[in-house]
Amino acid sequence: MKHSRWMLKYIIVLFLLLAFAWSFQFHNMKREEKENVSIVCQMLGEARTGVSFEQIAADLLKGIENVKAVNTGMDILREYGYHADYKSVYAKRVKEQAVRLALFYVVLYLVICGFFYRIYLLLKKKREKEFLQLQDIFESFYNGNYDYLSEEYGEGYEAQFYNRIEALGQKLKWNEERMRCEKEDTKALVTDLSHQLKTPVASIKMCFQLLEEENLQPEEQKEFMERLGEQISHLDGLLEALVNISRMETGIITIHKEAAAIFETVVGAVNQVYMKAEEKDIEISIDSHSAELEKLILPHDIKWTKEAIVNVLENAIKYSPEHSSIRIVMEQQTHFFRIEIKDEGIGIKKEEINRIFQRFYRGNHEVVKAAEGSGVGLYLTRKILEEQGGNITVVLPFGRRETKGSTFAIRLSLK
Repeated sequence: MKHSRWMLKYIIVLFLLLAFAWSFQFHNMKREEKENVSIVCQMLGEARTGVSFEQIAADLLKGIENVKAVNTGMDILREYGYHADYKSVYAKRVKEQAVRLALFYVVLYLVICGFFYRIYLLLKKKREKEFLQLQDIFESFYNGNYDYLSEEYGEGYEAQFYNRIEALGQKLKWNEERMRCEKEDTKALVTDLSHQLKTPVASIKMCFQLLEEENLQPEEQKEFMERLGEQISHLDGLLEALVNISRMETGIITIHKEAAAIFETVVGAVNQVYMKAEEKDIEISIDSHSAELEKLILPHDIKWTKEAIVNVLENAIKYSPEHSSIRIVMEQQTHFFRIEIKDEGIGIKKEEINRIFQRFYRGNHEVVKAAEGSGVGLYLTRKILEEQGGNITVVLPFGRRETKGSTFAIRLSLK
């Protein structure tokens, strides 16, 4: 419809232009007719007054107009039956030329209109093809196939349009993949929650049922009350960890990096776990290699970076024997600041290295199974560090499947 109106406007403009051209040329032909009649009248008038033929020709070639001679010539022509309204031979020629010119412009107009109509058909066919192509693309998008690759490249508007469609397809594909992953994560979260809550809830239920019995001895009641308190404490810790994970993943917890001394953040984390280490007589030492590192200003979120380090230290304390030590080594590298936390605990098997940072994962070691824990501490640590452009890994000597003790390497970006 848009192209039809566009073509109609051009046809009307073309008609007006050709009509103006024919009118202009017809006006010139009438003016030339009048000039020819005037020349004849001037020749007759000058000849009657005795001017020689040579002089008459010279005056005409010079463009000298003799109005008196023209009027005299016109009077002579009236004597022989010619007057101003009489159709002279020049008038007949002008009429013939005007008709031929009109036919020429009509033919030209029809040819150009045909050309325009041909262009219109080609554009219409092209647009129909593009429409069908777009229909196929969107049909594919609707059916979940987003792998459309544009064949148009360059700076033109069509190339940009199809490139944007390709980008849209990739965006839809990414969103669908993200929704699928979120659905799977939600399903996994529900399963993990069910598994994590099952044991403490069952223990609480059992202790409560036993405490309802009237024939329990005071010692037995005290024991079950202690177990009930332990399970409630475990459940409270699990819920707190879940709240932090939920807030981190939904963006409620946001990382705010600020320039601060990283050494002070590490010391703050050590102070926070000091009492737990003291209970097992575990010594925590900090080795920064140089006084400059102790004054190093690093952009990081103080609160959540401290929380990440605390999670690693608490694991080290939990799975290390009494009278052992934990060593913290700090080093500035080219693009990162590295913090190594080394303990003398049970160590980590090579096949578990990539799993310990998953949500709710706990190792298969007997000490791990016996100790309380939710399996979310290292997961939360990984999320906190990744939000700041850093990461955490386990350092395992080359060729060894497990070692005595564990070494965690935390890396924070220097920028």
